[in-house]
Amino acid sequence: MEEKFVRFSGFDILKFLCAFLVVCIHCPFPGIVGQYFTALARIAVPIFFMITGFFYLDIVNKHRQGQQIKKIFIYFALANFFYLVWKLLLAVVSGTGISAWFVQTFSVKNIINFIVFNESPFNGHLWYLGALLYVLLIMVVVYRSRLNKIFCAITPLLLLGDLIFGKYSLFVLHREFPYIVVRNFFFVGLPYFCIGMMLRKYKGIVKTKTFLLLSILFSLTTLLERYLLVSADLNATRDQYISTTLLSITVFMFFREFYQKRSLSKVEQVFAKVGREYSVWVYIIHPVFITILSVLMGKCGLYNAYQFIAPIIVYFVSIVFVSVMCIIIKKIKQAV
Repeated sequence: MEEKFVRFSGFDILKFLCAFLVVCIHCPFPGIVGQYFTALARIAVPIFFMITGFFYLDIVNKHRQGQQIKKIFIYFALANFFYLVWKLLLAVVSGTGISAWFVQTFSVKNIINFIVFNESPFNGHLWYLGALLYVLLIMVVVYRSRLNKIFCAITPLLLLGDLIFGKYSLFVLHREFPYIVVRNFFFVGLPYFCIGMMLRKYKGIVKTKTFLLLSILFSLTTLLERYLLVSADLNATRDQYISTTLLSITVFMFFREFYQKRSLSKVEQVFAKVGREYSVWVYIIHPVFITILSVLMGKCGLYNAYQFIAPIIVYFVSIVFVSVMCIIIKKIKQAV
């Protein structure tokens, strides 16, 4: 029962927070403040993978690997189909032309990147769903082959590879690689998923306050890393800093420990509900509202003011839209 309490309180609120951070990455606050806040927001996707990994042993013990894969595949398929239609509509509205859009979108290079690197040709942020699907398929083989301990052991090497070919590629190798080389199931999905599995074994030795203090410390070191790399003109286009992993772990553990020892307020219950029921769809749908709201605010002459609160507005509108759609779908199912 204790693990379920963690699941439905701390981690659900953490998913609510991470969904907002994802919006902040794709629709950042303006200026230097937004640039540095985005560096901190990079913990969101690693934490999503960690949460899935944390509960994977439950899935294995209940023999629900197939159900979980089917669920993620449905998200993956629906999201990609939705953005295929959305981008096709944008192509028509913009005058690009359907034929030109199809040729550009379904190029051999894009198809290869989609299959190998999880890079969706319809919208870049959907790489996460493809990567998660690959990770779950790989873990089925890993557990059947009893290689799970080996995979956990190589996690540091995968994280190191992410840094060498990613954020620190200019510093270490004096060249920059396409970001999709490391932003995929192999260098992000697998290591953070395995970290989540390993953290499941944590027995509560460190105090909750310590995790909070460490989170503050690693937030500062993340900002310092960005400052030093930018100052040296070595800030490669990539997501994870060294401190990103450390910050992801300490924030993850803080939410795990903190909500083991207290009940939720009414506001926190709302946050938990959003995180539990809507976070995936908010993740999927929010780029649409980034586009729509930006165009509307631009036409109204309000964009300069809007951009300072754009992430908040986009997140709120996405939540409202998803919640309304869930209610409508529920009523339709009941009627049928």
